[in-house]
Amino acid sequence: MFGFQLTLLLPALFSLAYKVQLIDPANKDASLGFVIGLGGLFSLLVSLPAGVLSDGTRLGWGRRRPFLVAGLVLSALGALIIAVAPTVMVMLFGYLVTAVATATIGTAINPFLAEQVPVEQRGTVGALSGVAAAFAGVGSTLLGSFLTGSIYLLFLTPVAVLGVMTLLYLLVIPDRPAPEDVRVGSILDVFRNMWFNPLKHPDFALVWVGKFCLSFGSTFFSTYQLYLVQDRLGYAPEQAGRQLAAVGGLSLLALVGCSIAGGTLSDRFKRRKPFIYLATGLIVAGLAVAASASSILFFAVGGVLLSAGTGVFTSVDLALASEVLPEKDKAGKYMSIYYLSSTVVGGLAPLLAPVILGLGDGGSYGVLLLSGAILGLGAALTTANIRGVR
Repeated sequence: MFGFQLTLLLPALFSLAYKVQLIDPANKDASLGFVIGLGGLFSLLVSLPAGVLSDGTRLGWGRRRPFLVAGLVLSALGALIIAVAPTVMVMLFGYLVTAVATATIGTAINPFLAEQVPVEQRGTVGALSGVAAAFAGVGSTLLGSFLTGSIYLLFLTPVAVLGVMTLLYLLVIPDRPAPEDVRVGSILDVFRNMWFNPLKHPDFALVWVGKFCLSFGSTFFSTYQLYLVQDRLGYAPEQAGRQLAAVGGLSLLALVGCSIAGGTLSDRFKRRKPFIYLATGLIVAGLAVAASASSILFFAVGGVLLSAGTGVFTSVDLALASEVLPEKDKAGKYMSIYYLSSTVVGGLAPLLAPVILGLGDGGSYGVLLLSGAILGLGAALTTANIRGVR
């Protein structure tokens, strides 16, 4: 999970924004949103079919491992294309390859919690996944700030780390072919199998919508934080990366502590919903503070609150989703649908962001973050209507 998140977060938090302002500085906000947004939507088209196909893969090596290795190869190819891209359109092509890689790797590792972890430990294991993502986030901005001297190292280093972690994963995590009675069928069958009836399974649908709402704010924040620190607070890219890493270090402490506490306490008390309410409040407050920040100190306070809420939410919501799966024997399909909520936002939010930024004659990062905070309140409303979990 650490290696996977590093390949996701270094581009999302630093390297794509850095590359865009090198090749298209005059239109960096719109170009960054264009690249990340279309990449996210493309990943959306790939992730669900890949999840269904992996559920039915009967190779002797297992049904998840082949997707992990294929994703690693595609990730390296996409990173190389982005590194050499002379224009935004070539960069977009490389990021589309990376989006396929991301969807394929996610297909391999996302079902792990539902398939191999006992229910009473899922909050804890979900918390550890959040911790891995937090370390990757801090490492991304710090690593990026030191690698700006070589565009190849900037984009290929996280893939190399993922390669080492993939080898470890393949050696440690068991995998088996899909059962003989599992049938995938044609491509049309794959898309048909991706559907579930939200009226028949309202709890799972509400979990999905809640994560969807809350993902907008964190996506706005992560996509444009480098530009916010540069343009509003006056830092150069390398300085901004190191300041973001320092903020990330403080945020990491908050995320780790709150993720572990939220996951373990929700397991102990056998309650999920109160922790989702707490997480929503912290995330909304963090976005509001960061939106009005006039110094790196206030920006850090906002980032810490946001990370604390994210830590609680990531561990508890993942456990919540695994407990309301409509069909327990199709974890790959439904966990792919669950992660699709943030994947959809990953495509929509960057495309929507330039429109919001334009409301204040460009550079209105405060308006952007406040918009994410308002949308995030929807997670509390959806959680309140879940009936199958306390």
